[in-house]
Amino acid sequence: MMFALAGLAAAALVLFITAIGVTIWLCRNRERRRADGKTNVGWVVFLVIAYPLSVSYLVFFVLLMVSAFTGESVTVG
Repeated sequence: MMFALAGLAAAALVLFITAIGVTIWLCRNRERRRADGKTNVGWVVFLVIAYPLSVSYLVFFVLLMVSAFTGESVTVG
């Protein structure tokens, strides 16, 4: 079970790094894309989905690992 969760955490980490890369790429190419008449709607939709998905799962995985190693229940809030 932990291997499956670790695999999902790795996928979430890759998604998070990809989202950061897309954000940097969009910021660097903003003027050129605007001059070409291209919009960023598709990329913004991707980022709006990617950031919450990846960050929430990574936080869940970190809390799960803390709980597993300390033996105590970890709650947020």
